[in-house]
Amino acid sequence: MTEFPRVTLEQLKQISDSVGELVGWDFSRIRRQRAPVPWDYADVVRQYIAPADSVLDLGTGGAEIFLTLAPSFRKGIGTDINPEMIEQALRNKQALGITNVDFRVMDNSHLEFAEAEFEVVLNRHSDILASEVARVLRPHGYFITQQVACRNTMNILAAFGWTPASFGEGWYQSAGELAAAFKQYGCRVVAQAEYDVRYWFSDIESLVFWLKAVPLPEPFDVMKHWEGVNRILQEHSTPQGFETNEHRELLIVEKK
Repeated sequence: MTEFPRVTLEQLKQISDSVGELVGWDFSRIRRQRAPVPWDYADVVRQYIAPADSVLDLGTGGAEIFLTLAPSFRKGIGTDINPEMIEQALRNKQALGITNVDFRVMDNSHLEFAEAEFEVVLNRHSDILASEVARVLRPHGYFITQQVACRNTMNILAAFGWTPASFGEGWYQSAGELAAAFKQYGCRVVAQAEYDVRYWFSDIESLVFWLKAVPLPEPFDVMKHWEGVNRILQEHSTPQGFETNEHRELLIVEKK
């Protein structure tokens, strides 16, 4: 363990102000290191989409990843329940000059699309309803999801007195539960995988930005969570940064 000095309340407030707010779903400002992982989500998706496909991305955020996939398919639609996310996705689309992707504000549990409209449905880190996904998938179409899994950043949660139960009932959709649900709607499991690896925030600014940006049991508050931040700094400092873990699950299903 590497010693790291405590931060004062005023120092933490200055850091929180300096790192700004999340724009869309863009975490590129976080400086981090991660142990090797067995898959990259975007690389996996590219294996299942074809140039003639229509692709739906559920919970697209600012479409930071979806727009990078646009050259690989004919037409894409990204949805998000948050209008501000869709506004950012449209700005990102315009900045990149992409013309084959549109965006709509929409709830994942009530998809406003016809049956069998898409060859591929994508989802990364947001809740979905298996019956709705299966309905809009064409026969032999694929659904690909990566989910934040239940052990993610456990030591950081513990520093604030949180546990997975602090997120409330239904916060986590496990790959196993989703696989069982999709089987009920005429889909077969193509692949199911999991990793749990070491992860380091390289500096305190990256840690604080993450705390402000991700969905946690409580919104980050400097006054309320100051001591929790110092616990992380004191107990989890290493030469690489502040150590935690990244836990992810992957599921790929095909509609029969």
